[in-house]
Amino acid sequence: MNSPFSQRILGIWRVGRSIAKGNGTELFLAQPADAADSPRWDYVLKTVAATESQSVPAVQSTRRFNQIIASASVRHPNLVPILDESAGGTTPYVVMPRLDAVNLKNRISQIQQFALPVALWWTRQLAQATEALHKNGWIHGDITPENVLVDSQGHVTLIDMGNAARIHSPMPPLFRGTAEYAAPELAAGNTAALPAMDIHSLGRILLETLASTEPTHSSSVEPVADLIEQMISPDPLERPSTRQVVSRLLKLEIDTLGCHIVPEGQITRRAA
Repeated sequence: MNSPFSQRILGIWRVGRSIAKGNGTELFLAQPADAADSPRWDYVLKTVAATESQSVPAVQSTRRFNQIIASASVRHPNLVPILDESAGGTTPYVVMPRLDAVNLKNRISQIQQFALPVALWWTRQLAQATEALHKNGWIHGDITPENVLVDSQGHVTLIDMGNAARIHSPMPPLFRGTAEYAAPELAAGNTAALPAMDIHSLGRILLETLASTEPTHSSSVEPVADLIEQMISPDPLERPSTRQVVSRLLKLEIDTLGCHIVPEGQITRRAA
């Protein structure tokens, strides 16, 4: 993928090949500028796409980099860490580690069927990352399976803060998120940023992962379905807080995990 940014120096970073482009931004592999002879590209640099930087007013380009402020100020094991940032000049950018992980949508496709506790575990990690944002006064604004990375050990990382907004601040009139997972009030526009919007997206993701779980007794599924129903309620006031979601997911995770653990003695008797 050709780009005028390729092999350019930005700050202390050498910009390599483009690996993704969309929603007005572009992702590049990156390495420290003084590592010119190194074959390693262990970082990802995100900046405004070249076509955008030439046609969109600087204030709009900067607004799209709310992630620079949000991600850099909020630290959590399930949020992608921002290693470097530059909001000034004509080319704002952020630098993140290159994670050895795949997005949740692809992970679900790869595994096809997985145990219910795994779905709850993934969603609980995602909810914890979201709770950290909410505690620090931010909403993510576009929580989707494509913006959730899962590594081989099951660790979840929430990425892409391009639609982040301060809680209670006016949302942009033009919705730039993913309609399939967006809260109805967010997709409708003309509203303030509220944590309940992220809760709706989390509920949609939990519903999607639940549909891919192994057949499970209804007594285990029903409490999860009840939680999902509350999370995706059309009325934002009826949705639980992130703290409540994390607490309930953790309890459900523990309860359902017990159903998947067979005592050693029982295994022996079955084998006999």
